[in-house]
Amino acid sequence: MRRLLLALAAVLLVAGCGEPVDTAKVTYPRTTVPAGALPSNDSTSTGGQTPRTNDPAFAPEKLRVLDPCPLLDEELLDQLGSPAENNRGGYSECANYMEDDEGKDLNITLTLGDKVVDADAAEDVIGGLPAMEKMLDGNDACFVTVVTSTSPNYGIVIQTNGGADDLCGAGRKVMTDVVERIRSDSPEYDLARGTLIDLDPCSLFEGDALNENLGGETENSPYNLHWCNWTGPTATLGVWLRLGFNPELGGNGDQVDLGGGIKGFQEKTVSTAGSCQLEWKHRPFAGDDVEIVTLTLDIRELKAGADPCAPAQAIAKTLIPALPKA
Repeated sequence: MRRLLLALAAVLLVAGCGEPVDTAKVTYPRTTVPAGALPSNDSTSTGGQTPRTNDPAFAPEKLRVLDPCPLLDEELLDQLGSPAENNRGGYSECANYMEDDEGKDLNITLTLGDKVVDADAAEDVIGGLPAMEKMLDGNDACFVTVVTSTSPNYGIVIQTNGGADDLCGAGRKVMTDVVERIRSDSPEYDLARGTLIDLDPCSLFEGDALNENLGGETENSPYNLHWCNWTGPTATLGVWLRLGFNPELGGNGDQVDLGGGIKGFQEKTVSTAGSCQLEWKHRPFAGDDVEIVTLTLDIRELKAGADPCAPAQAIAKTLIPALPKA
């Protein structure tokens, strides 16, 4: 659970840059700001001074299968100080909690394929991509972002924080190197049979598969490369494909049988509205981590005596057979 809370905190901080967020829910619908002012092409060329988006080297399906930790390699981080070991925060996130040349804390977190809600504010350029940076009011964290694609707006984010003197400068340095590496020698995962890494979460349900449980016609929107939300007239569903500690060895909530020997773990909230978070192990990953499917259903008006986890379980039992098999 600690990994999940840390991952959620990191996702929300990067996405919101410090804006207040209700962390009681796991489904976070986002409003995409159209990046119509950003030039777009299908060429890998970065010549000239005009930044371009939608370069195939940074397509969502390409970023989804990249391993972020090799991008924060020792050769790069040595230029900024004394690196520690990398810490994987998810399929597309890696961090290094290092020190700069003066011994001050310099924490660097790389996130691939994050949702960019203010892409039209990207007035700079890094590696041929539209770029922007934001220092938090306390001057203790800087976010450097490049916009890689539009419709939806995705990007790469470098978060730097700690006591180092030039957090944004360090972020720009790392971003410049990361963009170049992705273009020239991108490190991809060795995709194991049955993995969820390369799966587009917004492709999980087809047609009207969710209409009954979400109250009618639904629309989906990606939150990031491994998380998608569906919104219907009466409810919202979020599905997050993630890494974490095996819930079967200490999962939170009540255990439920999802069929086929799969153990689910659910937590629910019931009032005038209702919500249910249901998750289960999909397959082993590496070390203590396993691949996990986390499903969250938020029902806006819950009928008296209704159990919000009943439709969540029904959705899970529909989804499980469609997932890749090991």
